[in-house]
Amino acid sequence: METIIFAGIEGQVLESSPHGNYLVVKLSDRITICGTFSNIWDWEEIENDSGFESFITYIGVENVSEGMEVIANVVEFGGYFHRNEEQPRKAKRVPGYAFEIKARGLSIKSIESFASLAKPS
Repeated sequence: METIIFAGIEGQVLESSPHGNYLVVKLSDRITICGTFSNIWDWEEIENDSGFESFITYIGVENVSEGMEVIANVVEFGGYFHRNEEQPRKAKRVPGYAFEIKARGLSIKSIESFASLAKPS
C-alpha cells in the first residue's frame, strides 16, 4: 500500500482519483481525509503544511450519540459543516465504523487530536 506524509502524520492511501486530483488517506483508525491538489471544488480548508491545496476530514463514530459528541467537538475546534452534513452518516470513507462525520475547516492540530482518540471497545 502506498503511504504519504500529511502534516507530519504518515497515512495510508486508500483511493486515488482517476485524474489524480485527490487522494483519500487513512491517518488513523478513526480519521480519513480527502485531499485535493487543485481545489477545483473550492473547499475552504487551506493549510500550507498539509501537502494539499485543501482537504476534508472524515471522523469515524460507532453510533449517532457518539457522533453528536464529535460534532460538538468539531465546532469547538473551529470546524463547520455544509447543509445536510451536520448529522452522522453511514460510513463511506472510514473503514471499521458504522458512521462518520464529514467535517470541514479543521486545523491540522485539531485533526491530530481526533487521530489520537482510540476506537471505543
